Order: sequence, then C-alpha cells, then structure tokens
Amino acid sequence: MEIDTETVFKIARLSRIRIDEDESDDIQKDLNRIVEFVKKLGEIDIDGIDEFNFGKTNIEDMRKDSVTIYNNTNEILKNTRNKNQDFFTVPKIVE
Repeated sequence: MEIDTETVFKIARLSRIRIDEDESDDIQKDLNRIVEFVKKLGEIDIDGIDEFNFGKTNIEDMRKDSVTIYNNTNEILKNTRNKNQDFFTVPKIVE
C-alpha cells in the first residue's frame, strides 16, 4: 500500500490536523516508511514462538520472598553530610 498526497490530506482531515503542501511531502515519506516497516514485520517467521502474555505471572516463576534485617544504619549514613539522626535529609522541594 502506497500512501499518496490525497491520503495524507484525508488522514490530516480525519485527525483534525491542518498541514501545508510542504509538510505533506515529509509526512507522506514518513507514513510510507512506517507502512514498509509493518510489511517487514509481517515477513518475520514466528512459528514456534509462544504468545506473550504481559502481566500474567506464574507463582512458580517468582522468587521466594525472604526477610532480611539490616542493622547497619551507621554504615549506610557514613558517606553523607546531610543526615538527621538515622535518616538522610534532602532539600525541601515543596512549599
């Protein structure tokens, strides 16, 4: 599918975007590159590749949580000048 100038202006009208003739040439080139890229994606062999299920995690795949207590506050805070008792202090950013 080749994107022509008429199609560019139709897309612009549907998108409620005002474009000039000068801009239409650049947009046409960009849209044609996108169409070519999508065509190349269609050529990729995806046989044997499982579907990607974003957000679905099996409990078996997750690591076990373990509680670790760190009592080395002095070690952590030794490299800062800005501390108050056992906490870092930072500049106030909200008034």
